[in-house]
Amino acid sequence: MADLRDYTSLRVGGPAGKFVEVSTEAEVIAAIEAAGNSPILVIGGGTNVLIADSGFDGTVIHISNHAVTSEVDACSGATLTIGAGENWDEFVQTTINRGFAGLETLSGIPGTVGAAPIQNIGAYGHEVSEFITQVRTYDRQAKAIKTFTNSECEFEYRNSIFKKTPGRYIVISVQFQLRIG
Repeated sequence: MADLRDYTSLRVGGPAGKFVEVSTEAEVIAAIEAAGNSPILVIGGGTNVLIADSGFDGTVIHISNHAVTSEVDACSGATLTIGAGENWDEFVQTTINRGFAGLETLSGIPGTVGAAPIQNIGAYGHEVSEFITQVRTYDRQAKAIKTFTNSECEFEYRNSIFKKTPGRYIVISVQFQLRIG
């Protein structure tokens, strides 16, 4: 039985009823389907998560997929698709190191890439929604993959369709469009 304090930035929390570590899209879907109708808690970096000392009775799914694909074109810039489990700040640093511009003002925000569109994270007058082109999710209600365009994400200040419908959509990957230079 996993001790959830090992998976939260606050280092508090008791045991998980069931704990599953997933690193691929297929594993994410299998873990969600195996949980059935029981409660699930999806965590990435464990930031902004407070778990009781008594723990969580349902299934805790720890997403650790770090898949990265990129297409770079001098005219259209860089299109990056990043797994939900990737550490946000490390991803931002990677974009800076590769010469891609846009996300640098969002550096230092704790969490994972998968959490970024849920909260529509932002800082210094910019929000992540300015750079997201697609969010790939698993829809627990429809039991199917659903890819959202930027406009379908219903981004607002620190809000999105994912936050408005808690537990329905599980973010698998996020696609970004960044400038070169």
